[in-house]
Amino acid sequence: MTIPCKTTITTKETLSEIPGTWQLTDYRSIMSAAGFTDGDTISEAETREMTLMALADLDPSEAATVLLSYRLADDLSDGQIDQISHDMQNDKIFEEYPEIGLHRHLFDANQLLRLAYNGKFPNGVAVLVEATVQLTGPDAPTELTAGLALRALAPALSDRSLIKRLYAADLESSTPFEAADNILWELTATPDSNAPGTFAVRLISSEYWLQDLADSGEFEGEIVLPEVVEE
Repeated sequence: MTIPCKTTITTKETLSEIPGTWQLTDYRSIMSAAGFTDGDTISEAETREMTLMALADLDPSEAATVLLSYRLADDLSDGQIDQISHDMQNDKIFEEYPEIGLHRHLFDANQLLRLAYNGKFPNGVAVLVEATVQLTGPDAPTELTAGLALRALAPALSDRSLIKRLYAADLESSTPFEAADNILWELTATPDSNAPGTFAVRLISSEYWLQDLADSGEFEGEIVLPEVVEE
């Protein structure tokens, strides 16, 4: 089933780091893994600076191993972590790694290492988008999933967009767009209580996926709703 959709992009901005990624407990754990302790009295800002110093005191590959082990020990083997810790010094692993579900974690680690080593690691860019999505009709969903959000953004993407080239079938299919949850790193879609089918959307993804998204404007089209499977 298809329904009319109007997407209005209000802002699009780039981020070198995603706010709130690293918390005080994260910094303390990373420092401990790097062989440092901070005590409990210094501020979060001071703890962050000490964390960067602790990482910088290590060899770059050792520092990368500390961060990757902290974030991805449950997802990667020791051998994979060792390989990535060397590769990420020269390559944008946060864009190139075949498991896109790990891209956000690799991006976060890369950007913290880049700060610690004054630009030695490749620069990553995230994209923050704020938009309004209006779905029209009696069958308009009450929740905007990542898959529906990407379908709503499709008219604002250029034809050379990586999403359109790799996921053309998912954008037009009546089945759930499963990869969307990994493409969109953060998504908040707040329903408008006065306008059913309308959502205020805030999302974050990689420039790798959204560099060809329009900076602003209104875009209309139709999106396909996933079929509801009755049990």
